[in-house]
Amino acid sequence: MLDYDNRSVHPWFTAIYFPNKVTAKPPTMYLATARDKNGKLFKAGKIYKLTVPKDVPVNQFWSLTIYDMEPWAFIYTKEERPGLSSRDIAKMKQNEDGSVTLYVGPKAPKGYENNWIPTAGKAPYMMFRFYGPEEAFYNKTFKLADVELVR
Repeated sequence: MLDYDNRSVHPWFTAIYFPNKVTAKPPTMYLATARDKNGKLFKAGKIYKLTVPKDVPVNQFWSLTIYDMEPWAFIYTKEERPGLSSRDIAKMKQNEDGSVTLYVGPKAPKGYENNWIPTAGKAPYMMFRFYGPEEAFYNKTFKLADVELVR
């Protein structure tokens, strides 16, 4: 048996959705993961964090969307927040260097409610999108941080 599913998503993988005409540098790029920085699959009921640097190489915006690993669909919650993006930064608590730490889990860490994406007890699957990625993405000088389990 080859365990394709678990081997394919460590720690981030790339998805490209091609238009009718393929360009050398697609206008939207996605990175997705179901594992933390130690290679462990995300678990339901746990809190994870991702620190997004101030200068993500995009000329439009970035977003982090969370899916339920079971049906591979949005996690619907009363907060109606399946994701956060650079368009939400004005509402978020920022780090001293201008980065933002996003939290994903069943409850928000105190004081970080606007930086939190609720999971309602579901096992999360994360997709980070680059809308209008710039050269630093394509030449791989930009590296998105690994997702960490909050202890």
